[in-house]
Amino acid sequence: MKKLLLVFTFVLFTTLSYSQELTYSKNYNGDTVAKDQYGNIVATGSKNYNGDFVWKDQYGNVIKTESRNYNGDKVSKDNYGNTQSTQSTNYNGDEVVKDQYGNVQYTLSKDYNGNIVKKDPYGNVLGTYKKNYNGDMVYYPNNY
Repeated sequence: MKKLLLVFTFVLFTTLSYSQELTYSKNYNGDTVAKDQYGNIVATGSKNYNGDFVWKDQYGNVIKTESRNYNGDKVSKDNYGNTQSTQSTNYNGDEVVKDQYGNVQYTLSKDYNGNIVKKDPYGNVLGTYKKNYNGDMVYYPNNY
């Protein structure tokens, strides 16, 4: 579940930048690979020597680093070490992602089919994560 949540935090970055269908799978090294709808690698995620999860672009540049704070919340930082977002669990068991100022960016919750639904702060559905026939997670954005 932790690895899955790490993938979801990365989706915010990619959906804002690309707004397309993304597939998350593992490569031969066990790293998480995010691919666009055409099969191009958008980013690769792996753990560093500290145990933090690091996302890198296709050229090897660090996009962001994810670690845990003293409360157990997941904190995402950019390549300069600035906090970008914090992810925690609310009383409903949903994952809530907030920006560095504490404003809710989006919420991740499960629907009756077991899919993970991404909603904006107002409850509007932004997209859905579903497993494909290979067992990979695929993000399907709602295109209005």
